[in-house]
Amino acid sequence: CWSPWREIVPQTARLSPLDRGYFQRPVLGGCARPQILVAHSLGLHLLPHHLLSTTELLVVLGGFQAFHAEAGPSASRSRQLVRGMLQRLTHEPEALLEDFYTRCFSPFPRRLEVPGVLDTGLLRKDLEMLHADKLDLQRVDSIPRVLLLHGGSDLIVPLQRGEELHRRLRRSSLIVLEDAGHALPLTHARECWRAIEREWTETRRDPAVRKDRL
Repeated sequence: CWSPWREIVPQTARLSPLDRGYFQRPVLGGCARPQILVAHSLGLHLLPHHLLSTTELLVVLGGFQAFHAEAGPSASRSRQLVRGMLQRLTHEPEALLEDFYTRCFSPFPRRLEVPGVLDTGLLRKDLEMLHADKLDLQRVDSIPRVLLLHGGSDLIVPLQRGEELHRRLRRSSLIVLEDAGHALPLTHARECWRAIEREWTETRRDPAVRKDRL
């Protein structure tokens, strides 16, 4: 997922990707004291506290506080979607992944192959978390700056979820990439990194941030 970023992030910055472990052994170490932390989708809910505690800029790609809307037809549709994914995970995991990746990349052609054997138990656990979890915003609200990047054509996490997260986080900004879907780290890596560089420059100029981290 983060491979394209190795060609984009300057050598002066250390890139330390984490891996949840759906297809291989998880990589959970990363940088001990990150200044910039980038999370994609449900990854925001999985970030360990020790990484959040030193972060000066949190970047969330296609993120949400709760995957389901609080009420209405969209809430029913998204709940039905996750229930269907859990059922398909038991009977046809490969087909489920194929359909999921196609929806992730839309409106662009899919550019990702399944890298290995899927850990269905771990994916089931995280789908159940997706179904029920609501992020405690106090976990991230102490971070000086939060940048939200969301695809305007996201078929997995509707833009409304990103807008809700923006309204509920005190120090957040939201950038909508109108032509993008959910696979932002792969389809729009350069656009994302340019936005991160701009936000990081503003972060370093902000005296409130510097004072908070001294």
